[in-house]
Amino acid sequence: DGTQLDLTRNAQENAAAIADEFGAGSADDFRAFDQNAQRLFDAFESPMMRTAKPSRLALTLKVLRQPALIRAMRPHQTLLSALRAQFRDPRLVQLFARYATYVGGRPDASPSLLSLIWRAEAQGVWHVEGGMHALACAIAARAEKLGAAFHYDAPVDHIELGNGPAVFVAGKRRPVDAVLFNGDPRALDTGLLGDGATGAVGKQEPRSLSANVHAFAAVPSMKNLAAHNVFFGKTPEGEFGPLAAGQMPDDPTLYICAQDRFGGQTPAGPERFEIIMNAAPTRETAAPSQKDIARCQTTTFNRLAEFGLTFGPQPTPETLTTPQHFATMFPASNGSLYGRSPHGMMAAFQRPTVR
Repeated sequence: DGTQLDLTRNAQENAAAIADEFGAGSADDFRAFDQNAQRLFDAFESPMMRTAKPSRLALTLKVLRQPALIRAMRPHQTLLSALRAQFRDPRLVQLFARYATYVGGRPDASPSLLSLIWRAEAQGVWHVEGGMHALACAIAARAEKLGAAFHYDAPVDHIELGNGPAVFVAGKRRPVDAVLFNGDPRALDTGLLGDGATGAVGKQEPRSLSANVHAFAAVPSMKNLAAHNVFFGKTPEGEFGPLAAGQMPDDPTLYICAQDRFGGQTPAGPERFEIIMNAAPTRETAAPSQKDIARCQTTTFNRLAEFGLTFGPQPTPETLTTPQHFATMFPASNGSLYGRSPHGMMAAFQRPTVR
């Protein structure tokens, strides 16, 4: 509807911007929401977010020591229903309900506790110098210093737990003391890595959301893009209703990462973009149909054109990765963007040389 809101890490600036766009009452709603989210963030940052292995006991003790947290958590409400109780303007409900998608969830099926992501994000949004690849290299270098050995381009055939644990790599059996599997748990559950490991995983939850992702370089017509931009559809129901039914929404919300605009930079010439449109996961590993690709292409760029954003050159269908592409690349994920490769990262531990 033409409403534009810029959010920063400064709560006072945000309240003022919300008052300008949505009125003084909505600014009061935001201040109350912000304070509540801060209370939750302060309570759970240490025992949950900064702990290598969160325990239910530690979380329970935290709540018992601060019983007021129960009201702040709204444990019997979804994120969507909690936000509707906190904001009078449905557009702000839609805005902050977006945090459900950070974990591949829908606002009407995610816990209200996810509202604390607002305060986590307000600490600052960071990116890795050198890209995510630099992070992987740093982890590998540290592990090697501690005695680990990495075997690249070595696909794991299956895992054996009987008669002593072992990992089969390229047909060769390698006995180990323990196996740490960091792939999609469904790969184990469905036996993609052998029957021996199927009992290692408990009950599997429904698949998380996937996405249609465009990645390309172009010159945008809109000059005031930030590094992170969200172009909202008319209502959350118009997006998440079809997604819950396994369908592509006709009125989606689109996230755009302008990858060359971190730090407030304004590039000259073509710049790198990633556009994400939420999608339902798929159990099909077949290639996506040309009809689906064309529909996604049209829906995405027509929607952005309505906001006044076009690109030159116009991205082609070849820039698109669909849920079917994800499912083909990573079969165990069933096209879930938040699932992982069926083979993932695996460490076979043989004491004492690997820690």
